Amino acid sequence: MRRALLPRASVWALRDTYFFISAFLARPRGRPHSHHRVIPPACGRRAFHDYFTSHLPGSSVFPDGVPPSKTRATASDPRATTVVRIPLRSAKHHFGVTRSRGNRPYNEDWYQAGVIDLPTFAPATAVPAATHRPPPPPGDPSVFYFAVFDGHGGEDCSRFLKDHLHAYIEETGKEFGLCAPATAADEFEARRVNTQSRLVAQWKDTVGGYFRRFQPDFGDCLAVEGVLMYAFLKADMDFITKTWPWFLRGENTTGEMAADPNAGANPFKGGSTASLALISTASATPFWNPSTPATLITAHLGDTRILLCSTLTGLAVPMTTNHHPSSPSETRRLRRYATAFVSDSFGEERFGVLANTRSFGDVSQKRLGVSAEPEITRRQIEPAEFSFMVLVSDGVSATLTDQEICDIVKECKTPDEASRELVEFAEEVTTEGDNATAIVVRLGGWEKRALAGEGYMGTKDLRAWRRDEAIVNSRGRRM
Repeated sequence: MRRALLPRASVWALRDTYFFISAFLARPRGRPHSHHRVIPPACGRRAFHDYFTSHLPGSSVFPDGVPPSKTRATASDPRATTVVRIPLRSAKHHFGVTRSRGNRPYNEDWYQAGVIDLPTFAPATAVPAATHRPPPPPGDPSVFYFAVFDGHGGEDCSRFLKDHLHAYIEETGKEFGLCAPATAADEFEARRVNTQSRLVAQWKDTVGGYFRRFQPDFGDCLAVEGVLMYAFLKADMDFITKTWPWFLRGENTTGEMAADPNAGANPFKGGSTASLALISTASATPFWNPSTPATLITAHLGDTRILLCSTLTGLAVPMTTNHHPSSPSETRRLRRYATAFVSDSFGEERFGVLANTRSFGDVSQKRLGVSAEPEITRRQIEPAEFSFMVLVSDGVSATLTDQEICDIVKECKTPDEASRELVEFAEEVTTEGDNATAIVVRLGGWEKRALAGEGYMGTKDLRAWRRDEAIVNSRGRRM
């Protein structure tokens, strides 16, 4: 027996936040068949949550004609709610992603999106008594996780990060006691200091060179920034030493070498840049709700990019900087290794053999100072302050300016359409043909994305010129 589809009339009665949910309400009841069964992951770990949950009023989910029940919300009990599980990658009005290999034989880009198992890090906001906001839906707030990984020298490192980096963050959060009561803060503080000291000593002994003077800023014991710093460095150490993650071996983090669980596989080659965004709210109200404030934390390595688009001005707001040898901050960090700075035949400055000074993997360049120490930023997002967030690999950002990227998104109806347009336009006008990946995430000001400033017209002439030049150049190549 199957649940009846949600009537069309009730769908339009929901706010725009929830209008796409009806497609996921027609699911089987009772005991699932074999093809619906979820196989638990190895070592008792849960699978990555590439879905989110939403709480809907019973009067919206179960319209007229449904009898009251003790186990589900009904129209006769408007205060009751129902939890709806929605696959994030199917929520095209809220999330879009597109990948392309360009002119390369393989696609070395990967991405990840879903909900991560961390406590909320958004500060609680008091609601003034004079306001008449509806109460937030019940349930726990979710921490959303979006990341793009740009591999080089193969896809091994970017795939490793796609499969495991979120788990490093979750396990580190447990190790550092993010969810621990305040009375246990001293115990977790001592554990954190000891764990971090062992990791830094491992970097000094295993890699040496630059890392003999390495002193990363792990931050506060109970801050997500410290968790991200440790998780990035630990994941990189495991990758370059070919050590399988401790949570896959079912052991504690001891730094011991482990046998490859996949016979004949060796996923420890090459390297990868990374840009990661965590979004959290203080309540179960989702971050894309126009009246909901949120907190955004980004962690970044290399030249992948994270952009926000201001609802008030329509301008691109970059959350990351490129970690290139020409960057003043990176030049200062690596000034003791200045002899490693060279220029290739195209005039591009390189550090050793790499175009990026921070990345995962790249073990041959680690002694010189190529580090996986992330650049971490935290930003409070006011209700509807930004229209959307974009994460792109350098196959897009090396071809288009930040403002061009935002203006292309403004022209599109959904984030899913916007991600396709970004990648297709970058492929059309590029001369490199690099792998390209674009993630577009709806934020609270999405409906006003094209109203401020010049809207999407600000770079329209530039984009038209790019397209014309690409057509002329392609004709010249055919002749």
